[in-house]
Amino acid sequence: MTIREKGTSPAYFFGTNGHISRIPSALMGRKIALFLDFDGTLVRIQKNPARCILADETRELLQSLANSNRCHVTVLSGRSITDIKASVGIRTICYGGDHGLAISGKGMTYIHPGALAAKPAIDKAGRMLNRKIADIEGARVERKKFTVSLHYRSVNKEAVPHVKEVFFAVAAEFRNEGPLAVMKGKKVLELVPDVSWNKGSAALWILRKLKSESLSVYIGDDVTDEFAFQALNTEGITIHVGNAKRTSADYYLKGQWEITRLLRQVQQAGGDISCR
Repeated sequence: MTIREKGTSPAYFFGTNGHISRIPSALMGRKIALFLDFDGTLVRIQKNPARCILADETRELLQSLANSNRCHVTVLSGRSITDIKASVGIRTICYGGDHGLAISGKGMTYIHPGALAAKPAIDKAGRMLNRKIADIEGARVERKKFTVSLHYRSVNKEAVPHVKEVFFAVAAEFRNEGPLAVMKGKKVLELVPDVSWNKGSAALWILRKLKSESLSVYIGDDVTDEFAFQALNTEGITIHVGNAKRTSADYYLKGQWEITRLLRQVQQAGGDISCR
């Protein structure tokens, strides 16, 4: 379902009159495959990701949607699958960790073979990054199962170039081990398996497993979510959190604070045969 014309900016999801812009008929009475990023989408970004706590209202809305036989809910995150499951805490939804390299929930299980093959190099790179940034105040390495992230949100502005220099020096050493690729996010640099797989690939894999004509609704805020916007925006509704002109999403929210309003709208739009 293509809504946005080429060369135009994304439209505000709720429109100028406070209602869904142009797409109520697309949502009404449809089975919905709802995909959501976590950090920056379901929760506000924090300097320390451990402090990102899902609001009770948001969790209750997700649980209500998941309990419907018309809504399939998936949280796709750069966090490890163990971390994202614990952070969301809903057993009846699907999770994708490490940008979709690992998928679990609702009878679905998947681990990308390339992620398994690259794991020794990822572990080694994580240890090396830990050593090299130990004296840089505010820099933090997050070692996950299949990826490793270097966060610099809390680093002094003057030291950020050095942090990046350290990261890319380590990345260069592992160019032929795996091999590994670099992924950039919001104040984070990541080393990931160099495979043809991303959040868009994961979302399409899940849609195939559903074996139903579900309308996909994807909501995310980061550069990594652009892969999913590009994969889904011809057959679903794609929504960027934050008004960004350089996005492939058809719609945008003004900020993370609008996510509960959007979830309530999706719930209501299901009518008497959908999310209830």
